[in-house]
Amino acid sequence: MFTFPFLLFLSFRSVSQEGFSLAYQYGDIVIHTKLIKPLAVGPVKGFSISYTLPYSCGEAWRKFFNYPNYGISYHFKSYGNPNVLGDSHSLTSFLQISFLSKQKFFDIGFVEYTGIGYFRKKYDPVSNPTNHAISSNMNIYADVRIYSRIRVKPIYMEYSFGLNHVSNGLIKAPNLGINSMSNSIALGYELEEQVDHSKMTMNKETFRHNHELWTFASSGKKAVFGEGQRRYYPLNVSLNYSYGLTIINKMGIGVDFINDPSLTGYAKLTYNYEGKPSLNFRYGINLHNEFIFGKTGFYSCYGFYPGKSEYYISQMYYKVGLKYYLKNIFGVIFLRAVPLFRADVVELGIGYRIRTK
Repeated sequence: MFTFPFLLFLSFRSVSQEGFSLAYQYGDIVIHTKLIKPLAVGPVKGFSISYTLPYSCGEAWRKFFNYPNYGISYHFKSYGNPNVLGDSHSLTSFLQISFLSKQKFFDIGFVEYTGIGYFRKKYDPVSNPTNHAISSNMNIYADVRIYSRIRVKPIYMEYSFGLNHVSNGLIKAPNLGINSMSNSIALGYELEEQVDHSKMTMNKETFRHNHELWTFASSGKKAVFGEGQRRYYPLNVSLNYSYGLTIINKMGIGVDFINDPSLTGYAKLTYNYEGKPSLNFRYGINLHNEFIFGKTGFYSCYGFYPGKSEYYISQMYYKVGLKYYLKNIFGVIFLRAVPLFRADVVELGIGYRIRTK
């Protein structure tokens, strides 16, 4: 969930080389709401195994990002509360960006992991009623870390510190999610030499357009804790303008029109709202950013709802996710959430863009 704003660092030089690593992690659960505090009774421990894809796997877009490392990882975590939270097994992809132009002996940078996590323990009204963090076996897994690395070719040692988040995107409730901060020590082995390369320049031949109008419609499934098995399907229609800063990055502004039938239901349960007028319709204004990786766009935005009401969770919201382009038609998958990492809904949709120079 934290991946895409940090892709700003892709303007720094990085290398790509095949290798693998083993890491041990130790940390604590972050208390982001009072309902999580009783669950955080012990440390978070775990390990990960990572494989970096070889240099020969590079696509055309990689030259514009100075050849970042990326690959796949397996993660195991125990959350210090075996009877309620249990442990998780996760499979992710990762992207590693170095902040330094020369990394022969020392390196420092940013690495991000995104994937799917499986939990054995989840909320159950009878057998596990206090687990308000996780209510489904399958969850979104995201990890953002800052690392430092000492290299004695071909072996390296690495220390990193970062934030991990897991949740199901409110497909099932309750879904407060688990946030944890952890330290990590890794030992790695590089199977390839570092590759020398020159930075790709953004000339007129590679930069084709500056302005883009685009729209999309999306929907997802969400639940409200306390309403049993009832499910809601909010509809979002978004109108946007983007300005292409470079061939790989564009920024802009947009308006989101949202009809979410769960909002009135949530207010009734939480605030004893009488239900008149309906709270289901909202509109929000957002600022967004997108990085382009071939046909895939990594999208993030931060927005606010102008209308005030004490019956909503927050006036602020953000989205992170992917856009996949087939010429001017594109598909989207976004996670919409409110501050303090509270997921609202996972949206799937389709859109269309108009580009001008």
